[in-house]
Order: sequence, then structure tokens, then C-alpha cells
Amino acid sequence: MARSLSAIALAAAALLVLLCSAQAEARVITVGGKGRSPWRYNLHNWRPTTTARAGDVLLFKWRGFIPHDVVLMDSVEAYNSCDFGSAKKLTRITNSRTYRYKVPVSAKGTTLYFSCSVPAHCSPSNMKVAIPIQA
Repeated sequence: MARSLSAIALAAAALLVLLCSAQAEARVITVGGKGRSPWRYNLHNWRPTTTARAGDVLLFKWRGFIPHDVVLMDSVEAYNSCDFGSAKKLTRITNSRTYRYKVPVSAKGTTLYFSCSVPAHCSPSNMKVAIPIQA
């Protein structure tokens, strides 16, 4: 009986360590890379240097006199055509901003599509990015 209780306690402790270490491994990925204003035009070919995972934080940063926002597109078709009809607006349009988006667990194995909805920023300026999320 004492052995089975200690085995259960040991298993519970190991599970707790795994859960804590998985949570501690969440990373911050700056969309667009490093720089003063990485959320910018012509991002459509940018890819993070590490694979994004559920729980990671995608950091959108911009500065300057040109306003931007961050919008989560609902499909690759909407992303490709810059159709904001059913997109989810994550920020308001503003000149300088830092926005953190935590990748939800439901995004595993998918691609998240983001854009700027300011006129002419998504198209023709390609201020949009597709970020694959590890399964």
C-alpha cells in the first residue's frame, strides 16, 4: 500500500514538472523580425526563425506616423484576397503600438493569417503574414 501511494505521488510530481516546463517554454516571436517597427509592408514572404507553437506569443510592434492595426483573417482565401468581411480585429488603428497575441491550443497544426486593415496596406502593400503553427 505504501509503495503504491509513493508511486502515485511520484507520478503526480513528474506530471507537474512536465506541465510547468511546457508552460515555461512558451516563447515570444516578434512578427517581422527585429527592428524598430517590424510590423510593416511586404511581410507576405516573412517566416519566423523558429516554429510557432500553441502557447507562444506573437508580438506585433510598429512605430511612426503611419497608422496600422492587426487583424486575424478567417481563411487563406480571405488572406489572399484581403477580404476583411469576417476577419477578427485584434487592435484598433493607431500610430504606435505593441500587441501580443497568444497562440491558442486550437491552432495546433494550422496556419494563422494576419493582416493590416488600413486601406492599401494589405493590398497592394502586402502588410500581411501567414504563420504556421506546429501540430
